[in-house]
Amino acid sequence: MSGRVFLPPVLFSVLAGGLQACTGGGDALVCRLDNPPVLAASAWPKFRHDQQNTGAANVSLGAVSGRLLWVFPPVGENPKGPFAASPVLNGTASDPPSLTRIYIGSTDGNMYAIRAADGTADPSFDFRTTLPITSTALLGVRNGVDAIYFGGGDGILYGLDPDAQAQATNWPSAIDGFLSASPTIITDGTLYVGAVVGSFAGVCPNGVARFFLPVVGSLSSPAAGTDDTLYFGADDHQLRAVRRDGVSLWAFSAAGPILSAPVVETQNDVTAAIYVADRSGRIFKVDSSGRPVAGFSFEDGGIVGPFRSSPALAGDRLYVGSDDGHLYAVDTTSGSLVWAFATGDALTSSPAVALGDAQPVIVVGSNDGNLYFIRDDGDGPTAIATFPIGAPVRSSPALGADGTVYVGADDGRVYAIR
Repeated sequence: MSGRVFLPPVLFSVLAGGLQACTGGGDALVCRLDNPPVLAASAWPKFRHDQQNTGAANVSLGAVSGRLLWVFPPVGENPKGPFAASPVLNGTASDPPSLTRIYIGSTDGNMYAIRAADGTADPSFDFRTTLPITSTALLGVRNGVDAIYFGGGDGILYGLDPDAQAQATNWPSAIDGFLSASPTIITDGTLYVGAVVGSFAGVCPNGVARFFLPVVGSLSSPAAGTDDTLYFGADDHQLRAVRRDGVSLWAFSAAGPILSAPVVETQNDVTAAIYVADRSGRIFKVDSSGRPVAGFSFEDGGIVGPFRSSPALAGDRLYVGSDDGHLYAVDTTSGSLVWAFATGDALTSSPAVALGDAQPVIVVGSNDGNLYFIRDDGDGPTAIATFPIGAPVRSSPALGADGTVYVGADDGRVYAIR
């Protein structure tokens, strides 16, 4: 893939205007931070749940049985394209199920809006592109209504309203390069996303580019610290810290390419540490200045396979799936392995952790075609339910406020399981 796309004239002009906005040239479009969107206060509004990418939510799964509630499209109808992106939800515990929507992109180029109540498509939302959507959407709220942001294989960051229409002003925003990473958002409403080839970009609430930072290639979805510093990994083995305006603060060298999303640990509303897993099978913990945290050491020892799954952080545990088919629980202080849970194939799905019960329950998909529900009993894992999908599950689960789990699969269907 060349990393370049041929843009319609209007989109090329948006890109050009964004570049000028950063340099202050002439009649440039201006980056405006008024009317900023905020992250939706829903059960699961973005990839890895929150701005810190913890992958954990205070949700109770109750007595999990692994029971199928619905599948989209229903069995008997033709499947959609394989789902590599993950679902996000716009509903909260106080919202009736009839108002909750699941948004998920497909490799067939469509962004689907699915009713949580029955798994049917919302006919008022119809959006399609010419290239795959593997970027997980981010749900914001702007001017009191939902705003849906996601990247496309066409190199464009989209900002849509609930009727699948482009937001006003300068949306969509052309970035260039396949956008497989999922966007994140900070307090001033700027959105950030990396491209497979080309750049890491910040985009203002009005759709004008705030900056483009040249990067070898990034599939890593950025995390935001409490001070709005952005952290993301890249193919060149670097974990980078970038200020909200695109100024690079530091880079930490991992042992291999970084495909998974970093996760930020906070203490007393301050960024305490950043964790990142790389393709060499190593996990690193660094402080907010980019220095390794003393006492933490996790090395593969020839046992752990490369990491594509993004870690989840819950208390003193880091949970991460490996290409060797295991889900690992790692102590966040020492980096020592607490336990390992074996599945039948690689884990490229990222785990979601439900914290509303007496012990954490981790939900993760495997390329062996199963969705696993695993309770952390402290010293070891217990499989409390398994749902057989029958096709690889690269999509990462999303946890609904009522304990329903949503996930896409390579068979071109989305599942609601409880």
